[in-house]
Amino acid sequence: MLLLCGGAVAQPLSGAGGSDRKVQVELLSNVEAVVPGRPFEVGLRQTITPNWHTYWKNPGDSGEPTRIAWRLPGGFTVSDIAWPIPDAMPLGPLTNYGYSDQVLLPVTVTPPADLSAADVTLTAKATWLVCEKICIPEEATLSLTLPVAAAGQEVEPSRHAAAFDAARRAQPQPIGWPVSVTAAEDLVLRVASAELDPSRIANVHFFPDTWGVVDHAAEQRAVWNDEGLALHLKRGEDAQGDKARDLSGVLVITERIDGEDVRNGFSIATNPKSPPTAPSTDAVGEQGEQGEQGFGLWQAILFAVLGGLILNAMPCVLPILSLKVMALARHGGRAAVPSGLAYLMGVLVSFAALAAVLIALKAAGESLGWGFQFQSPVFVLAMAALFFALGLSMSGVFHIGGSVVGLGDPLTRQRGLSGSFFTGVLATVAATPCTAPFMGAAIGYALTRSDLEILLVLLALGGGFALPVLVLSVTDAARRLLPKPGAWMETLKQVLAFPLYATVVWLVWVLSVQAGSDGVLAAGIVLIGVGLAAWIIGRQTTTLLVRSALAAVVGIVVLASVAGLVPGMSSSEARSTRVDMTDADMFSEAAVDRLRREGRPVFVNLTAAWCISCKVNERVALQTDGFRQALAKYDIAYLKGDWTNRNEEIGRVLKAFGRAGVPLYVLFPADVTAEPVVLPQILTEAIVVRHFAALSETDPR
Repeated sequence: MLLLCGGAVAQPLSGAGGSDRKVQVELLSNVEAVVPGRPFEVGLRQTITPNWHTYWKNPGDSGEPTRIAWRLPGGFTVSDIAWPIPDAMPLGPLTNYGYSDQVLLPVTVTPPADLSAADVTLTAKATWLVCEKICIPEEATLSLTLPVAAAGQEVEPSRHAAAFDAARRAQPQPIGWPVSVTAAEDLVLRVASAELDPSRIANVHFFPDTWGVVDHAAEQRAVWNDEGLALHLKRGEDAQGDKARDLSGVLVITERIDGEDVRNGFSIATNPKSPPTAPSTDAVGEQGEQGEQGFGLWQAILFAVLGGLILNAMPCVLPILSLKVMALARHGGRAAVPSGLAYLMGVLVSFAALAAVLIALKAAGESLGWGFQFQSPVFVLAMAALFFALGLSMSGVFHIGGSVVGLGDPLTRQRGLSGSFFTGVLATVAATPCTAPFMGAAIGYALTRSDLEILLVLLALGGGFALPVLVLSVTDAARRLLPKPGAWMETLKQVLAFPLYATVVWLVWVLSVQAGSDGVLAAGIVLIGVGLAAWIIGRQTTTLLVRSALAAVVGIVVLASVAGLVPGMSSSEARSTRVDMTDADMFSEAAVDRLRREGRPVFVNLTAAWCISCKVNERVALQTDGFRQALAKYDIAYLKGDWTNRNEEIGRVLKAFGRAGVPLYVLFPADVTAEPVVLPQILTEAIVVRHFAALSETDPR
């Protein structure tokens, strides 16, 4: 994919090897050891190829800033980057802000006061854009291991301490003089100081924190008078109303001292009470992101229980849940209690296993969330085969014993407890492509916290999910509400096979999106094999041993047939996915920034082909005439992001909004200083249109 960058063309990174990069990077610390509770500095040092440059937090007219995503041990926090003073880099009619040669981008890391480990490892995934005549996006994942000293112990500075001292001197300092701005045809930034000597000052330049307030490429004219400095700045495209008076950025004054030019930067904020900016993804820490303010563990657990309870109503779960309720209707008295408890254990064990996988992947530096396993085409294919086999069993083609999944006659007897257990496992698997209200905030919170909190929140989600069946199992009054057992149950079981077949069709469609024709071909081979094996097992003309052996042979042949297709399917992360883009443009953070700079609000829909909740929302709320008319009426841009396969940018945005998975619906005002609005995870057309109308009242253009 090509990226226009100030008239240049960005090329993809040619390889992971450091020798191919235009920027060599190191992760440095200013101390030799970590002291519990005592902050220290860690920095990303970029050594840039001559004539190339990277970018400041506001890159100017083009470019992208360096971003660092941190993975830290439990209890650690990390600050934003303390950006050194940038240089102005003219490029034809444009001006960019950035760095050349070498720059150190430091952050402050604070360890917990009760740190007791022998050593700690800090991991940073850095991404940046480096430009000359072309622009190249590059990235690197770096780790730094430091020993842990005793609490209160004095530790030696590292051999890189001088580099951190230099970086600190290069950072802007709070300005000690009164500043103000007047907005007429130009913006005039005034600094009242009699200490400044114009005869010694070689240059004055203002670097705005955000794009659009100042014309980056225009001349900045300094006028001196008895009161101090008046810096005339040409308005930018976004300098309207209060934005023109709320300047923030860095004022760089270059003085001639002893024959040398010395640059000093001063932080400027003419209105310190300006509205906060929208959530940033510049530096998202695994332990540093706290989610919504005031959101704690107990609230996350409560939200998880409520989300799990609501998850039972999702279309992906209802067929399996109906089977369990039907089985409970056939139980009598206390016989239902062990079955319900076994179902609960199946659910809790499954959620605990899912938590363990998430914890392991998080420790390995992966950024994953709810439903991540459906990003694997091989997993989707396996689920299609399993659901097809269950459907055939319910249709009477063959019988699955209670020791497998408990769908069949053994489910009606107490000795089928293993069946109840595995029904809970199956229900959990079926639930993972769905999401429900309260779930997103709870799981998003957990994934930024300790391993124990991840486990507690996932178990709470499982408890809420199993609660309806558990109540039916242990409560006589609730069971009396169920219909009486009878011949109708066999008919209902066969009818419920068809939602499972529909699920298979949906999973094959997901495969077509993820893996193209190879995925569809593999699914066809596997489903034919499952059907043949089920027919063989269902035949009563030979012994069970012979039928099982023949079914095993069929399975081996099927696996051998699809083995050549699996590598192509597994590499589908590199494929271009194809969610329905009707009425929408492709999401990217750059597209959101560009549209808002043009003065347009942006509605972002982050979705996935395997997310059933996403598909229901789109059909009910986002593919209607009313939705399209509202987009046109309020001139709102519509962007859609596809998380069907792994996408680091979407994963980063989900984390920035405290969510662990899709769907995520965000409405960005045209005002780049205004907070975005997160819509509910379950939508109606009325909800969306109401948010659009409310935005038009608070964000006039």
